[in-house]
Amino acid sequence: MTDTLSLYYSASGEQQAVVPDSAFEYGLLETMRADRGSIPLLQLHIERLTRSANLARNTQCRIAESLGAVAARTQHWAHGARLRLRYGSVSTDTVLSPHWDISAFPLEVPSPWDNGVLLGPCDTRLSEADTRSPFSDSDANSCIGSVQSDHMGCKLLDRKTYDLAANEWRFPAFCSAGGPLLEPLLCDPDGFAIEASRSNLLILRDGCWRTPNLGRFGVRGVMLRWLAGQVEIGDDDISLSELQVADELAVCNSVRGVVPARLLSVHRSPSGMSVTPNESIPVMPGPAVSALQQRISEKLW
Repeated sequence: MTDTLSLYYSASGEQQAVVPDSAFEYGLLETMRADRGSIPLLQLHIERLTRSANLARNTQCRIAESLGAVAARTQHWAHGARLRLRYGSVSTDTVLSPHWDISAFPLEVPSPWDNGVLLGPCDTRLSEADTRSPFSDSDANSCIGSVQSDHMGCKLLDRKTYDLAANEWRFPAFCSAGGPLLEPLLCDPDGFAIEASRSNLLILRDGCWRTPNLGRFGVRGVMLRWLAGQVEIGDDDISLSELQVADELAVCNSVRGVVPARLLSVHRSPSGMSVTPNESIPVMPGPAVSALQQRISEKLW
């Protein structure tokens, strides 16, 4: 009988459930895809977690082995699995203790990502703290210019800024069922586009792929890193106006791969917001996005 129930695992072995995110005083998050019983990007996820959390070698190996074991349990799941790894500190009897756990969920089909993505620009701005590791040296981080690169670009369990951005788009439906998925688009304090709430940005202009500069703001995504080893991707400051005139636009993450995107055409006024009628039309991939999707299909899943 095919097992399609969610799985939960921790350092103590298989669990019936895991503690809520709110139980963590602070922590890091890795979200990854399992396909046919393995995690294609496992090594890159472990590398990011290791640099973000200063993991000891034995902890790194234990987590990697556990992820492999959980993924193997999903090999007969029809459409693969989404794995969620949390690593951080949990308060137990007023004492902070290291804690990690893994949750595995069946990938849904059809997926809301199947019809592409609409990028909804947000007023919420990213700060450096949103993606700085909670395991970094707080004294060093208090000095301008002394933040270690390894502790930036991390994916934190604390998602307050991303939740605020998502709340900007909790309006009555502006696209029909079967239309593209809305992804809040976050910018840095200067208004340059950085990332979507669950994905990195890719912009094609004059035959060249570019992505926002993630030196100070935003998550340095695992899928983005893998893609940069496959095709040339430059990084630069990217304005919202550049997204509007891109030859092709896409988002990427390690669960969904590369998904075609377009910037949401919306007008905000004191009386409310209006959206152009074509926003309910699915976003179709152009030839360059299709080429990236094909490469993922051939090499990852």
